[in-house]
Amino acid sequence: MNFIATVEDNQRSNIQEIARSLEKIGVKVRGVMRISGVITGSSRSLSRVRIPGIRSVEQDRSLRAS
Repeated sequence: MNFIATVEDNQRSNIQEIARSLEKIGVKVRGVMRISGVITGSSRSLSRVRIPGIRSVEQDRSLRAS
């Protein structure tokens, strides 16, 4: 399941370390946007992404034109 995670405002300077922590627990990190404080990636469950430093997690839903 693809996700978008927002980092706590006071943790933005640590976003790379948070991304590495996610990778260590088996989460695939696809993007780290330091300025906006967002990490994107995929995981079997969104609850795995909720680690210290992460403020919110939501499923990344792609929209398709028909």
